Amino acid sequence: MREEALEIQKAVEQEIQRILNGLFEDTPGELKDVIVEFSHFVLRPGKRIRPFLLVLTYKGYSDNDAENNALKLAAIIEIMHAFLLVHDDVIDESLLRRGELTLHKIYESKFENEKLGKDLAIIVGDIISFYLLGVLSELNIESRTFRKVLRLFSDCYVKTGYGQLLDILYTGRLDETILTDDIPAKISLLKTAYYTFIHPMLFGYYLSGQNDEKEIKTLTEIGKLVGIAFQYRDDIIGTFGGDKKSVNDIVEGKATILIKKTSEKLSSEKKMTLFDIISKKEKTQEEIELIQSLILESGALTETVNEINILVLKALDLLEKLFMKDRSKEEIKRILNKILEIPQIGEVRNGGEISG
Repeated sequence: MREEALEIQKAVEQEIQRILNGLFEDTPGELKDVIVEFSHFVLRPGKRIRPFLLVLTYKGYSDNDAENNALKLAAIIEIMHAFLLVHDDVIDESLLRRGELTLHKIYESKFENEKLGKDLAIIVGDIISFYLLGVLSELNIESRTFRKVLRLFSDCYVKTGYGQLLDILYTGRLDETILTDDIPAKISLLKTAYYTFIHPMLFGYYLSGQNDEKEIKTLTEIGKLVGIAFQYRDDIIGTFGGDKKSVNDIVEGKATILIKKTSEKLSSEKKMTLFDIISKKEKTQEEIELIQSLILESGALTETVNEINILVLKALDLLEKLFMKDRSKEEIKRILNKILEIPQIGEVRNGGEISG
């Protein structure tokens, strides 16, 4: 299956390039350089997990060798992913994305104007989202399936937007609300589970022409479980570093599962210290290390790792119950098992080293 997986990834890349070429051709001459920079941004090496899941699910349920629709939609959602990253980087004022300058920083350097760089990145993202609606109309599927896909497309990015709103609202201003309302779980569900797992698999399922409510429900539940696990894993990496990431979640004051679990276990005095530091706009290295220390001492890290394992194992169990072809099922299983490979964090004071 690995050879087939590589073929899928290559075919998706080619479709992405085809769509971007069409956008370039439609762009007024004086703006082509701006769009070229976005195209380069999209084509940077990445996991491509969303388009990969879409095509795998399609192939898992379809007997039709003509998979042009699946490849087109897979390319669309990957370009949409890039557009959302562009806006996310502007919001977070990020300098780097996938080891290179973020798009707004590229524009800033090109035109020697910080505000102009951000303005261009925002509008380019808007243009991309609307352009892709036109590409979506090119899907060669019967009208009932198209309506399902269009509704799901809308639902995907509305839910993602809600997750982003929650993330923005609670970044740098944490309090007891994250405990009572379980904000980290809501963000994980809306911003990661639906967007990265549930919707890509359902897109593939709908395009295959299948329509079994029980199967849809099982795919959705699998996506919820692994999506939350995936975000929790990302929270660990964003808190302690790893996978070429820094400790941005602490620096930015994100409402992560680790902060929630830690705050539940601390004394009132230490909890106040935790919230005071995590909500500060500027943090010293000593304060960052204190937050990490509180997380480790509370056992929140170990508990989160255990929860990730439970969520993924439940998803793997449900995966076996799907009426999906074995070849696709095995490849999806490989993806889910990857979530269990948590980068080595270092010495955990209440339980040895955490490693994948």
